[in-house]
Amino acid sequence: MNLSNDVRTGPIQWGKVSVRYRGGRQWGPLDIVLVLILTLIAALTAFTDLGNRSAPQTFWKPDKVGESFTADFGELRTIDRLNLYEGPGAKGDTKIESSEDGQNWELYVKIEHKTNRVFTWKLEEKTVKARYMRFTTESTGYRLYEAAFFTKGVTVPVPVNNIQKGSEIGAASEGSGYEVFDEQQWAPYRPDYRNGMYFDEIYHGRTAYEFIQMMEPYENTHPPLGKVILAIGVKMFDMTPYGWRFMAGVFGTLMVPIFYWAARGMFERTRYAFIATLLLVLEGFHLVHSRMANVDIIGVTFTIIMFYAMHRYGEIAWRGGGFRRSFGYLALSGLFFGAAAAVKWNYLYGGAGLAGLLVFALARRWREARGNGDYDYGRRLVLTLMACLILFIAVPVGVYTASYAPYLKATKAEDSYKDLWQYQKNMYHYHKGVKEKHPYSSKWYTWPLMIRPVWYYGGKDLVKGDAQSIAAIGNPLIWWGGLLAMLASWWLGWRRRDRIVLTLAVAYLSFYVPWMIAPRSITFLYHYFPMVPLLILSIVWMLRWIEEHYRDGRRFTVWFVVAAAALFIWFYPIYTGITISREWMNLAIRWLPSWGF
Repeated sequence: MNLSNDVRTGPIQWGKVSVRYRGGRQWGPLDIVLVLILTLIAALTAFTDLGNRSAPQTFWKPDKVGESFTADFGELRTIDRLNLYEGPGAKGDTKIESSEDGQNWELYVKIEHKTNRVFTWKLEEKTVKARYMRFTTESTGYRLYEAAFFTKGVTVPVPVNNIQKGSEIGAASEGSGYEVFDEQQWAPYRPDYRNGMYFDEIYHGRTAYEFIQMMEPYENTHPPLGKVILAIGVKMFDMTPYGWRFMAGVFGTLMVPIFYWAARGMFERTRYAFIATLLLVLEGFHLVHSRMANVDIIGVTFTIIMFYAMHRYGEIAWRGGGFRRSFGYLALSGLFFGAAAAVKWNYLYGGAGLAGLLVFALARRWREARGNGDYDYGRRLVLTLMACLILFIAVPVGVYTASYAPYLKATKAEDSYKDLWQYQKNMYHYHKGVKEKHPYSSKWYTWPLMIRPVWYYGGKDLVKGDAQSIAAIGNPLIWWGGLLAMLASWWLGWRRRDRIVLTLAVAYLSFYVPWMIAPRSITFLYHYFPMVPLLILSIVWMLRWIEEHYRDGRRFTVWFVVAAAALFIWFYPIYTGITISREWMNLAIRWLPSWGF
């Protein structure tokens, strides 16, 4: 398939000057076919083995100390392990005792319920012979969704014959103990990412569920929009691993045609739009965040739209009806700027970049007006600035404010929109006050070199010699090659006054520079995510430049893409949590000592 056969030539009458052009932004059949193929590939990688579509839904929530129930196996059984599945609340203590005869009891295990284990399976291993297991509340505040006892090597739970209610059931308790053993078919022998939450899913995915259930939201350190969107998947597929990750997969997939649209508009060639989007599909950071209940994949998708819309605004001349058409791109940019800010504050940083690109665009229109004798520039400038007050202040504030509606409905406090400013102050002080050390935090100056990826998930209870990990790590060729391409494009683009490079440079710096002075002291590699699509576009810009200046330029492009694909396959196990040998993990995938997974 020759992707270069999209060059269109034709005359355009511009006053008395006739010019010819190559390329164009209008899509052809080939564009549609390629977008569909790339989107399908992205969807397959995002949704394949994403997580179980079933999980316990009922729970026992005791409301008083001493509340208890007893599980009866019907006969004496050998118990080697216990798996417990917890839900929101996740504070309090449970004592579990074993007995052979129902008269003499021995402590089996004490469970301290914690917030970092919501919707996860807690594994306890201890061997005992018992017919009865008694659960007693020592302090309240938790929801116990399911418990399953196993005999070593048998992956099916030991069947519970009967549940005996205790005498201390509270009046406000939810459930009586039956709920803890009514969904045994969903209890796994071995907990892993397929059947429980990991990393920040315990905040974002949990809060999405709490919005639906009108429960007090636990996580309020970021604006609500991302969690509101995640809640759509929970409504569709219940509170299951597939459900709480579904919308991340949707946005990871949607990012592909959106990115193609942006690359096609910037480079005006099918060939380069295809290369850019293929590199996105082969980018590990994009895949990892398409497969977990996080809000970053949503925010980054919005930032692509807002910056490309501003880029297109700058490309539209005001003559021939262009002035009116340009407002559509301003409106699109402002709308998605507000949406991105309503996901996470760090996307708000891009607003400075949008303002800078707007100034550059207005300066170009001024030069055009002087050259063409257009004396209406002043009026149009005033109208544009007035529109920007609405589109980049009123609209984003409206979107941001509206995103709090589910939060206000769910919170038990008597809060309203008048408390919105206090919420923002609370968020600021939280992020400013984050001091607790984290083993996978990293400083901003290490991000471009991917020195310290974040280890999101590490498998446990594996066969000796096996390893299972999910890490926030990118495709090394795209990250390191993209850094070189970006710096080279800045130098070459400055000399050529290239507006694509201008857009990419302004966007990159607007996202990156604020982290150099941000009051938050604990930061992570995933904060660099908004810059990754910009690195890819910088790579494509340099590949185009090489093809234009060197005879073997296209061959170099092919080899670059092939190498990126090879590295994507190489690192695929730690993008998706595939179990591999520990030896292979240490020797072949851990390239740097600081890559801890």
